[in-house]
Amino acid sequence: MSLSFVCFYWIGKPFGSIIFSSRGGFVYLLASTPELWTLVLSHRTQILYIADISFVIMYLEVVPGCLVLESRTGSGSVTTSFARAVAPTGHVEDFERTGISTLVTMGVRDIQGEGFPDQFSGLADSVFLDLPEPWLAIPSA
Repeated sequence: MSLSFVCFYWIGKPFGSIIFSSRGGFVYLLASTPELWTLVLSHRTQILYIADISFVIMYLEVVPGCLVLESRTGSGSVTTSFARAVAPTGHVEDFERTGISTLVTMGVRDIQGEGFPDQFSGLADSVFLDLPEPWLAIPSA
């Protein structure tokens, strides 16, 4: 069975379906979660994994409805988890592929030099800085 046939067979199947292999065994079709997304992202830099991300979210007390300002140079793994934590009414700072684009606003800005945009002044519930020199962004945060 070719890979293209296998992938074609999975299209349209609901998450949770069991696909049996012609060679024995089976595969569960799982919905994308921040945990699975973290495992399959291409890693240009050292990333935070689920245990670390969970600690950060808990320590920052990120809950539904929170506004999280995040500044980082990574893969988006943490952002995906933040978005799930603030859903359905919160917001993190284009994540079309993971289905969280309504929860995330993406921008390009030198946070260490320019700081966060004034529109967020006094509104953020949490600030997460994963930068080479995070102390430069603290006055703005």
